[in-house]
Amino acid sequence: MNKLKELWAVPSSRKVIILFGVLVVIFIAVLSLQQNKMEQQMELKIQFIEQKNMLRDELDDLIDEHDDLLDEYGELNEHLHEKDSIIQHQIAEIRNLIRTKSDLKETQQKIAALKDISKRYLANIDSLLVLNETLTIEKDSVIKENKNINWKNYKLNKQNEKLAEKVNKGSVLELLSIDVEAVRYRSTGREVTTRFAKKVQKIRICFSVGANQISDAETKEVYLQIINERGMLIFGLEEMNVEVNDSTFGCTSLAEFDYNNIEMESCFEWERIAQLEKGTYLLNLIIEGRILGQTELKLR
Repeated sequence: MNKLKELWAVPSSRKVIILFGVLVVIFIAVLSLQQNKMEQQMELKIQFIEQKNMLRDELDDLIDEHDDLLDEYGELNEHLHEKDSIIQHQIAEIRNLIRTKSDLKETQQKIAALKDISKRYLANIDSLLVLNETLTIEKDSVIKENKNINWKNYKLNKQNEKLAEKVNKGSVLELLSIDVEAVRYRSTGREVTTRFAKKVQKIRICFSVGANQISDAETKEVYLQIINERGMLIFGLEEMNVEVNDSTFGCTSLAEFDYNNIEMESCFEWERIAQLEKGTYLLNLIIEGRILGQTELKLR
């Protein structure tokens, strides 16, 4: 109280100076407090920006890692595409939080959750790689086994082809002999041989074949071709054809004989339609699509 009285006892000019000094001190104190507050706010803002940048960098690193995984392994499985859509949705949410939110705690939690999803994504890739490697090994094993089977089948087919070829060749009948004679009728009806073309009324062919256990025991057909000196085929009552080595030829006559896998002889006859000309005739015997033998008949 005494000091206050002393203060008011001071002359007016000094009072003004003292008051001004007090105001200056107060102003400086207030200014200092505001400066400190601004500095603190600026520091907090810088820290916030730095944290945002760190979170953004962390997110970018996660995105880069995910993109690399997706580029390298994204085609492995449809399930990975589902995981990828979840990750992309999380990334979009985090980017929006970094851009709009002042509280970064939620952003940090979202990034932590994204890291966990990425780990599971990578674990799925590892599992798929192991599975694919196993499937590849199994596939290679199956391919190798199939190659072995195909090779065995190829060898077996070749053996069968050779065997079939041998059987086919072995089943061919062997013509042992062939005899041909021109025949005419006497007035008594008795048959005699002749060498004169104008007297020939029929041609008798006798042939013998060897024993063959591979050939089918059955009634077999024998085709006869009679060809004159001009290379013309002599036809019988009916025109008929025969297959020889995948080609079709005309023939003169057709007969049959019963074959029982033993050596045997058979004869058949062909009766002429028109008078034969003088000359040498070629006769072919065709059995089972092969010309088994041929002979000549000379007529005067």
